[in-house]
Amino acid sequence: MLSGCSSTPPIARTVVTKQTQYVLPPQSLMSQCLPAECDFLQKNGANADLADCLAQQLAVIDKCDTDWQTLEKWRTEKQHEQSIH
Repeated sequence: MLSGCSSTPPIARTVVTKQTQYVLPPQSLMSQCLPAECDFLQKNGANADLADCLAQQLAVIDKCDTDWQTLEKWRTEKQHEQSIH
């Protein structure tokens, strides 16, 4: 049957497709948190060396925590953006 000769109009169909796009966090927030290298035990250090080593370890923990908080904020913002759309 020829559609040009038909009295019924063609059926219009709308096709909706969804495409998943993965958004990754900035690479700067994905670095591994490694402990600071302290040579306190190798050089049989004094209490001052131990205090310095501890300060270095606390700085590593602080940076990792800051990165984690920034990453968590980024994730929350992305979730909010997706819920709006």
